[in-house]
Amino acid sequence: MKTFTNLAAYILIFLVLYGCNDDVFVDDFRSSDSEFTLDGNGDATTIRFASSNWDLIWMYTYDSEFSYQYKIYDANDRLIMEDQNAYLKGFGKIVCNEELIDFIIERNNPKELKITVGENVRNTYFRFMLVVGNDYESQEIYVEITPSDRYVFDHITYSLNAYSHEWRLEETKSFIQSNYWDIPYPCLLFPYKDAHHEVVFKSDDPEAFRLLGGDHPTVEIPSMENEWLGMNGVQAQYTSEQQALPLPFPDTEKKEISIPPNTTQRIIMLLECEWFETEYTLYAVHPKNGRQRTITGTLQSKMPGKCYIARENIK
Repeated sequence: MKTFTNLAAYILIFLVLYGCNDDVFVDDFRSSDSEFTLDGNGDATTIRFASSNWDLIWMYTYDSEFSYQYKIYDANDRLIMEDQNAYLKGFGKIVCNEELIDFIIERNNPKELKITVGENVRNTYFRFMLVVGNDYESQEIYVEITPSDRYVFDHITYSLNAYSHEWRLEETKSFIQSNYWDIPYPCLLFPYKDAHHEVVFKSDDPEAFRLLGGDHPTVEIPSMENEWLGMNGVQAQYTSEQQALPLPFPDTEKKEISIPPNTTQRIIMLLECEWFETEYTLYAVHPKNGRQRTITGTLQSKMPGKCYIARENIK
């Protein structure tokens, strides 16, 4: 009988506590969906929750190559923080506006979280995880943004009045030639046999060679003529790789020298190369939204010129 009385007392106390502590038994706020895929061309989605008792606690980006700086705004659109760790207390928004990816995570409704994509210029998916919750429970929400359509090349301009220019003497080939005869030995040289007009595009912009995807459009590049830089019809591909273009003159030009009798000589071939560097601006357009982006960098060029032959006797 005593045991029954104690059990009844415990049940009564539990019921009283249950009635007086409604906050302990909070509503389940969690969304029915936890995985979202958004189009990188400007998609948007709204995540709806069962109740409003939650905050955006944490955001994690699955990208070890870059670090992203987020801007956090309050409900009055005032910037309150810039950090790599993004979270949101109550209403407000998180803005990511990087060169390769931009999107906004916004809460202006107690039960909703809206994600709006600008574009994902990267060649791969951009993935991140949101953790929303309160003091009692949390939910992980996984979001991925597909790559946007590639920008297409529009045109390119160069700085033709301000550039660096110089002549550089470079050794291209060296070899030893012996003459054991008592008469001069003729030696035929082809100094331009493996020579090329070398050009390379460079840029500090992270999207410089990703914006167009895998495309390497053929563009006109400037060249030197009478030591003045101008557009003379030379073409190259827009790529970060160094390119070897054909020479504007035949590479069959030859030089003949003679090795003196009973002599061993080191023959050194040198080319006087005309080198220049100039700035460029490339313009690209998005095929769907018409947005234009510009890429800046430098173009370097090296053109072989006069050939010189140096010789030294070897005992």
